[in-house]
Amino acid sequence: MSKPVHVLDRRQLQNVVLIGVGGTGGYVLQQMARLLYSLKEQGASVPDVLLVDGDTVEEKNLLRQYFLPHDVGKKKATVLAERYARAYGLSIAAYPHYVTNETPVSEVGLFEPESVVVACVDNGSTRRILHEQLNRQSDVVYIDSGNSAVAMPEHPEHLDRYQLAHLKNSGWEGQVVVGVRRHGQTVLPFPGEVFPDLIEEDQLPTDVRCGEVSVSNPQRLMTNLMAATTVMMLLHTLLADGTILHHRTFFEARRGWMRSDAAVDALLEVSV
Repeated sequence: MSKPVHVLDRRQLQNVVLIGVGGTGGYVLQQMARLLYSLKEQGASVPDVLLVDGDTVEEKNLLRQYFLPHDVGKKKATVLAERYARAYGLSIAAYPHYVTNETPVSEVGLFEPESVVVACVDNGSTRRILHEQLNRQSDVVYIDSGNSAVAMPEHPEHLDRYQLAHLKNSGWEGQVVVGVRRHGQTVLPFPGEVFPDLIEEDQLPTDVRCGEVSVSNPQRLMTNLMAATTVMMLLHTLLADGTILHHRTFFEARRGWMRSDAAVDALLEVSV
């Protein structure tokens, strides 16, 4: 059984930033709001939540995202921030814009000290911006969720992302990686350090004309749900007692397959 690794003092946790509130991010938000409400009801202090997404609700989003017909045309982040803040009595704010190199991160409160940042984005350029910005932070936990990044191997004990890169992605696969910086030093390697191809530059959402924003691989409902569940496995212990169990997790939703690598095995030689 994996040993928990203490990565933050949850009593000092300022905020949780959720970047991307579409397919996977919307499911993460729903369950995270319930978790924070539960902790609040137990008398624990809970962090503020900031939702970051410049996307607008379209009719096609109603099929697999948490939006209703009257939400069409509104900003996703604004809709969900208002909905869950009201439902659970939590402090949830929206920054209804995409993250770019020009984003005034200090002004909009994206990366406060002692933050947890959860990225549910679908492009390498946004991940690169996050990678560079978060590497400048003294204390941060960075969770990245991605779909169709690895293929299900015939023998799960032989899991090599790069050897599997030539296989056709089916839309059922994905991975979640968590990186940690404490006291200005890297404790767990960031997602972009574990898998450099995650931060290969491509088109930012702002580079694509409205209506043409699309993911590079098919996204299935169950894939989004399994990715969100994997993120919540991390957030559950992280928000409850400041610990994590896993550094990276691979999954394949159609076959219900999952494999996690223990965080304790990935620790760098830094005291946490």
